[in-house]
Amino acid sequence: MKKNQEIDNFVHIVSLEQLRREIEYEFILNCSNNGLSVLAEHLNIIEAKKASIEGTLKLQTEKQIFLNAIIKAKLIQPCSLTLEPIVTNITKQVLRTFSIGSNRNMETKKNVFELNENSFDNDMIIDEINLGDVLIETITLETPDYPKKSGASMNLTPKEDINVESPFSILSKLKE
Repeated sequence: MKKNQEIDNFVHIVSLEQLRREIEYEFILNCSNNGLSVLAEHLNIIEAKKASIEGTLKLQTEKQIFLNAIIKAKLIQPCSLTLEPIVTNITKQVLRTFSIGSNRNMETKKNVFELNENSFDNDMIIDEINLGDVLIETITLETPDYPKKSGASMNLTPKEDINVESPFSILSKLKE
């Protein structure tokens, strides 16, 4: 059964113990009005109308959890050209694998940070997953930095024709 809940301040913790009991955790999480205000401030946009995450967390093996979710958001942003408000709709499927680690493994610090093909698909957790973090992270990455209203363009026309001399023509005058 899916759990339809409203979350506040992007916090919805799912513990490993809960996942081990249920094996598959289905959820529908909608952001509260307070959370939408925090999101709008975080993204530096006019308003966040809605934000939600729906999907499942499934215990694949003793050491791996798989997240399959759809994230949806409706944001009001200023057009980067006209500054008029425009609506940005985000729909993104998120597929992630969480590896279960231990406190012992997390305490050792590496001097070298290694990036490879699996680095982007595999997150290390200890005893819980915050689905609110996944929601805000995905919306932040999917929000356009410079949204543009359909049909908006910048028409730059010079106010007057200015005859600009090249730097070399000025040098030739010095020779005279």
